[in-house]
Amino acid sequence: MLKLFFKRWWLLGLLVIALGVAGGCVADEIADNADFVLEELSNTSAPTSPIKLEGETLIYASDLPNLVNSVRSVELESEKKDLVKDYLTLQERIDCILDDVEEAVADDMNIRCQGKVLVEKKGEHGLLGISAMLEAVNVRDGQEAKRDYLATYLVFWDKIQRIDRVEESLGQIKRTRAIPLFGTLVNAIHRFPILHEGDELVPNEDIPNLLDKYRVLNTNEARRAMVIEYLER
Repeated sequence: MLKLFFKRWWLLGLLVIALGVAGGCVADEIADNADFVLEELSNTSAPTSPIKLEGETLIYASDLPNLVNSVRSVELESEKKDLVKDYLTLQERIDCILDDVEEAVADDMNIRCQGKVLVEKKGEHGLLGISAMLEAVNVRDGQEAKRDYLATYLVFWDKIQRIDRVEESLGQIKRTRAIPLFGTLVNAIHRFPILHEGDELVPNEDIPNLLDKYRVLNTNEARRAMVIEYLER
């Protein structure tokens, strides 16, 4: 039994490593493409044509004015690159949904992109399930209308991911700290904020107070409402 246990953890470790390598490759590609985009933007004062690399559209012409204004509104090159990377990541996720939604409905499966579930088989918390997503995409005429809809939808999706992240983290901390001895040790050494894709959602100093509020609430709905109120403060 013990040998089987360690074998399972060994296989799980390989899976985590494989996902990490795949995610790292995608991140590297997006970072390289962001460098290319910034170089292209620096070569012209008012770009109007889409920015392409090896036949692939990186920046759509309709998005250029807003992106250019955003990039030029910040000083640091790292901030400019982050803005472009965020845009490229969004477009990658839009492509995943457009490319995979019909197959996802036919096979009754989630839509994943870069290791993240963008559309689940059944939606919740205001997010669409795969069948509703296919209908929402098909009802819109033209690629630009579809992409505009999905861009807005994914902004909402990201908001839900942040709420989920905080709610799940508080639940995990609560359960861990309830374990005798081990919980006391974790409580002593845990000094980390709650993060989501590099963004700090809950600083470490806020966690004790937020956790106290989480503990006294009896329903999932009340706990989620508390998290939403905190994030929207």
